[in-house]
Amino acid sequence: MHMSAKVAEMKILFINNFFAAYGGAEKLMLNQACLLSEKGHQVVFFATDKQPFAREDYEYAEFFPKFTDYKALTGVEAIKNLPGSFYNSESEAKLLRLLNLVEPDIVHCHNICYHLTPSVLSACRKFNVPVVMTLHDPRLVCPGGTMMYKSRSYCSKEHCVRGNPFYGLICKCRNSSLKQSLVSTFEYLFSRANGFYDYVSLFICPSRAVYNLAEKSGINPGRLVVLNNFIDEGLFEVPPVFSNSGYFLYIGRLAREKGVHYLIEAAKFLPKNIEFHIAGDGPEKQNLERQTESLALPNIKFRGYLEGDRLKKEFSGCIATILPCNWFETFGLTIAESFAYGKPVIASRIGAIPELVSENTDGLLFEPGNEEQLSQAVYRLYRERELVAEMGKNARHKAKKLFNRELHYKNLIKVYNFAKSGLN
Repeated sequence: MHMSAKVAEMKILFINNFFAAYGGAEKLMLNQACLLSEKGHQVVFFATDKQPFAREDYEYAEFFPKFTDYKALTGVEAIKNLPGSFYNSESEAKLLRLLNLVEPDIVHCHNICYHLTPSVLSACRKFNVPVVMTLHDPRLVCPGGTMMYKSRSYCSKEHCVRGNPFYGLICKCRNSSLKQSLVSTFEYLFSRANGFYDYVSLFICPSRAVYNLAEKSGINPGRLVVLNNFIDEGLFEVPPVFSNSGYFLYIGRLAREKGVHYLIEAAKFLPKNIEFHIAGDGPEKQNLERQTESLALPNIKFRGYLEGDRLKKEFSGCIATILPCNWFETFGLTIAESFAYGKPVIASRIGAIPELVSENTDGLLFEPGNEEQLSQAVYRLYRERELVAEMGKNARHKAKKLFNRELHYKNLIKVYNFAKSGLN
């Protein structure tokens, strides 16, 4: 898709806790920055000084505030540094200096909690520059940040979203830890009491599911806009492979909310000649390996963290990818990437996933945590190879139509122009 008219060049300041490709939020930000730069816009970054940076010797790194590893602090040090995780005065002061130097047309915030903190929004308010913010997770409406009740299952009653954030503390919804839940609940209350997020002109929701959740929490729908994430154009240059090498693939972070333990449990219902490859790393890796050993499942192979050609090879050889998460997935970038490779997806019916995966067209859905339904979906695609190829073709077509960079660019510029028009 081509722009019908030349867009006026802008200076955009991206704000995020980290200036590196640590996770989905950072990767999207860096891809957006690359896209905007290619289109003639000037992009500047503001983050903590946590190394390594996406660009060595970054010219504005002197403005980056100090990174504090709160997880490593204990005792008196942890208590002493706690106020800085709610409101980082150094972030505010250094951002104000950077704003005065570069004078951006617009600020685009990604993840700011606990490190940069909403103090950056105070700086933007003082400088009087419009701000848009992408909601990468439910943190703005859920103190725990995952919409997981008691850190175990999806919070279907949406207690905190509907106005009672103390449920997050009572139920220890932040990693089943009373201490972490106490901090996250009071950070949530502190931010709302001070109205920091009131200065955001527009919240970018990666899916309709995020939009609905934000609206339920009381955010005016006039400040919400749906804008899907996009995928690297290079993926469309890779010829799709509609055949396969007979295995299913999970790719992503190995964390509890991703639900890989359900995938391993589902495997015990299936013939041992059905292979599963698990690619990724994370805090649950050892637990998942122990679970696999205890169930005596030699058909589950841990591939570690993959990128580049090794990652492409895993995608190309799989029958389908599996996303068994039990948290509120705000978009599901691996789904879009899987589609680009021409691979169907088996995924939980939760969050934004049903918006991306059309059942029986480009994938199959199952109820979160239902291992039997998951195993049935796997067995169906294992047996019906023609259906897999047909779904793969539909998936590829959808990815090219909906998740391409030109469509994202056109809509992102619309968001920026709307925010600049002063409608907040």
